Amino acid sequence: MKKINVKTIFKNLFMIACIIVAVSLCSAIFGSNNSLTWVGTIVAVMLYWDLNIGINKKQAPLVIFLLFIFSGIANRIAEFNPFIGIFINLISIFSITYILSAKPEYKAYIPLILIYIFDQSNVAVGHDFYVRMISLALGGIITACVYYFRHRKIEEEFKTMKEHIKSIDITSPRFIISLKMALGVSIAILIGTLVGVQRTMWISISVMSLTQLEEEATKERFKHRIIYTIIGVIAFVLLFQVLIPEKYEGLASIALSYIYTFIESYKHKMIFITVSALSASMVVFDPTTAIETRVILIIVGCLLAVAVSKVDFQTMLNNIKKKYQKRECTENIE
Repeated sequence: MKKINVKTIFKNLFMIACIIVAVSLCSAIFGSNNSLTWVGTIVAVMLYWDLNIGINKKQAPLVIFLLFIFSGIANRIAEFNPFIGIFINLISIFSITYILSAKPEYKAYIPLILIYIFDQSNVAVGHDFYVRMISLALGGIITACVYYFRHRKIEEEFKTMKEHIKSIDITSPRFIISLKMALGVSIAILIGTLVGVQRTMWISISVMSLTQLEEEATKERFKHRIIYTIIGVIAFVLLFQVLIPEKYEGLASIALSYIYTFIESYKHKMIFITVSALSASMVVFDPTTAIETRVILIIVGCLLAVAVSKVDFQTMLNNIKKKYQKRECTENIE
């Protein structure tokens, strides 16, 4: 658990209040179909407040804004056909992850991948699509402005986008994590589209969460996500089906969200995430269906992430690189 003192108590309380007000306000303006878009935007603002994405500070705000716009357009194109969509998703998710992975261990790509998954699971067509794009544009502008304000005085020089593209190395951790993320989440989205049940984004989010550079890290998260999802289900049943009266469920959800801000370990976070997800899903499911769906989709997502992690991309890409270099040497000699 994170350190608790007077400062963090009031700081986290203020943060939760701001998140609730921001999401409620934006949902009222742009519709409930875009509420999760703003959850992702808030995650981006909070993460990029402290995290430098490793791109030239003059270009970084524009890159962030364009990625917001790109995610909305790519999502819409991918929705036309699930089998064409998988290629669009592969390219889009790879691009987002790679661009924001100058330092892969910082996971600066998480907010944009979340937004991509959220928007994919809440389809917007016709007039709703234009509203979605306006919502994304505003979210991108806010995030870009916050990023610029926070990082404008940093003296460290980072590569421009042109330099990042020129220095692509298919055997680098950056390329490999981007490939894993693109493959895993794209397959998850395809499964969700074909299955057609509500909340299939739970598969994609599980894949995103478990996709790590090291296979052992994925296995560790796999174990924790399964076990602590079950514990979260039990907690949900006890709290929202037995102990807390229905009229107080909203307050209870806010209280749990506040407590969550003090939780540090991944496994314990999973308990709170599960309770929150099940509580939110009551608008579309009855409790039994919600629990069954959550557990099944989490397991599917976890198994998919583990399967992708077992592919030895490092060896495969090393071999491809060696063959290319050998061919290049041969051509130079000739």
